Amino acid sequence: MPVLPTYPGVYIEEIPSGVRTIMGVSTSVAGFIGTAKSGPINKAVHILNYSDYERRFGGLSEDSEMSYAVRQFFNNGGTDAWVVRVAKDASAAFKVLQNSTAEDVLKITALDEGKMGNNIEVRVDYKASNPASTFNISFNDETFLDLSMNSQDPRYVEDIINGVSQLVEVKREHDLAGIGTGTSISGEITDIADLLDNTHDQMRISVNGSLPVSVQIALPVAGADVAARLAALCSAIQAKVRAAANGNTALSSFTCAPNDDDNRIVMASGEAGESSSVRVLAGLRNDAAGRLKLGTINGGVETDAVSTIRPVECPDHGTLTSGVIVAADLTGPPALPGADNSKFYISIDGYGPDTVDIGTGAAAGATFLEHLQSIASRIQTKVREIKPANPGYASFTCTVTDALQKRLVLASGSRGAGSTVVVSGVSGDGLAEGLKLLTGATANTPANIMLQEGNEFPFTEAEAYNIYIASRLDRKGIYALESVDIFNLLCLPGVTDSGILMDADAYCKERRAFLIADAPRTTKKPSDMVKLISGTALPKTDYGAVYYPWIRIGNPLKGGKLRTCAPCGTIAGLYARTDSTRGVWKAPAGTDATLNGVQGVEYTLTDMENGTLNPLGVNCIRVFPVFGAVGWGARTLRGADQMASEYKYIPVRRVALYIEESLYRGTKWVVFEPNDEPLWSQIRLNIGAFMHSLFRQGAFQGKTPKEAYFVKCDKETTTQDDINRGIVNILVGFAPLKPAEFVIIKIQQMAGQIQT
Repeated sequence: MPVLPTYPGVYIEEIPSGVRTIMGVSTSVAGFIGTAKSGPINKAVHILNYSDYERRFGGLSEDSEMSYAVRQFFNNGGTDAWVVRVAKDASAAFKVLQNSTAEDVLKITALDEGKMGNNIEVRVDYKASNPASTFNISFNDETFLDLSMNSQDPRYVEDIINGVSQLVEVKREHDLAGIGTGTSISGEITDIADLLDNTHDQMRISVNGSLPVSVQIALPVAGADVAARLAALCSAIQAKVRAAANGNTALSSFTCAPNDDDNRIVMASGEAGESSSVRVLAGLRNDAAGRLKLGTINGGVETDAVSTIRPVECPDHGTLTSGVIVAADLTGPPALPGADNSKFYISIDGYGPDTVDIGTGAAAGATFLEHLQSIASRIQTKVREIKPANPGYASFTCTVTDALQKRLVLASGSRGAGSTVVVSGVSGDGLAEGLKLLTGATANTPANIMLQEGNEFPFTEAEAYNIYIASRLDRKGIYALESVDIFNLLCLPGVTDSGILMDADAYCKERRAFLIADAPRTTKKPSDMVKLISGTALPKTDYGAVYYPWIRIGNPLKGGKLRTCAPCGTIAGLYARTDSTRGVWKAPAGTDATLNGVQGVEYTLTDMENGTLNPLGVNCIRVFPVFGAVGWGARTLRGADQMASEYKYIPVRRVALYIEESLYRGTKWVVFEPNDEPLWSQIRLNIGAFMHSLFRQGAFQGKTPKEAYFVKCDKETTTQDDINRGIVNILVGFAPLKPAEFVIIKIQQMAGQIQT
């Protein structure tokens, strides 16, 4: 902006130069559409080498022409590609997880359709920051922690996973019917008279996510005994919270009472629903929550209402369940445990066997159930001590079933297919047999939880059109490339259907790309190709080229045996290599256009046969001594001599596309600028600089810039009527380089000199 002087002195003003550099776009980003062994369907996947393709699409497959084409693309100099896999009737794999009461609560669906989704494993555990309410979930290598089923929670499962996961999306399935109230239960405490004092008398309580209510406890708490004082404290807390209700039902109906079974404080929200919860927070000063063991961090248990619709932990633990145990099995004779009845061997998750010795002392308790629970506790303790660093041992459990018929359940601390528990007897010791861990015992090895029902089917030639040229709205088939910013070369390996190629050509024109088409496999001989190119089977376009014949390469799947393959991927790699080494204005053909990896062709052409095809616009692949297989043609599908097209040659069309795309992207700054001579001069300056840089690289014909190109943008190209309609017209011309197809050498004899 102009300087506004206010004081005597020197002012500095920066003036824009008007130079806006136009960067040339890439010219050899390839798009591949076809079938593959595995991978995302109808999704454009960016790959930078063949290893990327193997990771995402499974590598080579005899049923996938595209897999060989992509490999050849990178082998011949390609560096950047987008791959779209197509399949028929693809469906996404899914799994519906249930809660502890077998209700459907969470549906997990693979993002990518097809069988690949069936390889996604799901794991759920409660080792979260609040084990009573939240959960962790994993999908293969992706893990999401501290998730809630409450849609109002910042860690709501759908909000955290969807849009972040590269594998799945999730949806809560439960309708929230029957959701109860949230609670907060303290740990077991002693006499509150010993816990509370003038430096420990405050806490804060948040109910249903409300602002925390500050609670200050009046001391001393009245009561004749421990129970009475606890009841009085609970009553005081309840009154304080309710007093802050101000019409909030969750607070006005809030309850706080002692647990009937032990010295615990039980708080409950006054309003049911998905957001129903109670959180006890430390007081801002003189905190009492820690002393009272309230809040998760202090040993309390805070259970949100939605915890009942959490998915259960999965996969299950590997278990060994004993046969039915009765009182006589423990009392004997011989009594369990006791002399010669105190040991057995255990193997968990394939580790071991290890000796478990629970000692010979009598089991504690007065009843059969108490005796059995005592034995279970001793087994659990001893097993955990064996390998404390091994999850299977460290989290091992031994419990007694709640059923009328009592059994011991030994469970590995790990989960999934490798989770196992195996018990064997120690020679001369009867504990394993006495506890029915051998005879009558049943082992359960859980399967991993996988997404299921992802599917896809092969398609016939008759069905191919609707697969390749699918819904543009849904971005399927070729239109999956709508998500790609730029691609320059389009390959449909092995696809020769006229309808598909016609639509592919139209899409290339729209995207300023170039179609590399394969000759049909039915064109075995040059005469077949002459008939084909003379008809309507191929689009008559200067946005594409056709190559004949098919090539033969070593097949890694068959020990190097030759396989006949579509040439488009190899040719696309050649285009990329030529662009990199010589420039897009150089025809991708000639003796330096070696086709790497090509050991032969399906039909070996002679010069005469080549001579019948070249004038019709067919680019041939030739095999010459010394040079090997090379690209030997540079014509577009409008390259027939009779058509006399100005875009007869591939490099001419591709240079035009390069200039068009570069100027399209590099002149967006012009939009909404004042449409007058200052703008026009900037346009001439910037586009002229871009064209001159190409001239200096040798992209144009001509010795001087004036002979090579021009840029015109002035009142002649943009009239007042154009200005009134918001239009600025820019005229750019260039003198293209055209390949020397025919080298004609004229030889004549020199007559001997005659003396005169």
